[in-house]
Amino acid sequence: MPTAPKALDNMSKNLTVEERQLREQAEEGVIPDRGRESRMEKPAIMTKNAIAARYWRKVLERMDGLVILDDLDSDALGVYCVMLARYESQCKVLAQTTKQLKDAKDDPEAVADAVAKLDAVSGKMQSLERNILQYAEKLGLTPSGRVRLAQKRAQAAAEARADPDGDLFGD
Repeated sequence: MPTAPKALDNMSKNLTVEERQLREQAEEGVIPDRGRESRMEKPAIMTKNAIAARYWRKVLERMDGLVILDDLDSDALGVYCVMLARYESQCKVLAQTTKQLKDAKDDPEAVADAVAKLDAVSGKMQSLERNILQYAEKLGLTPSGRVRLAQKRAQAAAEARADPDGDLFGD
């Protein structure tokens, strides 16, 4: 499996001045800097999903004052919120299934049916949990995701304050 691509700020290998400039120019075309605060708009996938809209508001309220997400991230954040809404509904199904299992104490067929349903629901929940965490990591909503973003910003700031003659010897 090939290694994951890295942004120039995250690279540790030595590049020539020309290679670094080409990479910076390439990244400028894909990393937005609009000079303004982002305007997050709910994507169409969240239409008529009140639970997802609630998660959308919660995430944006918690991120107030942080400059992590951009307009381009609204679709990914929308998918994240929809997955959280699905997870919440799966939790309700899990509670109902658990209740059915408790009620079906003496009926072996009902117990087997409830256990099969319980397995299916828990499998779906595990898959959703995995996907939710992946999206949260990529959006910078987890501690490790924020550390990754902070490292990237710190390295960029350090390079900006670096010795202006530091690249004279190919460093």
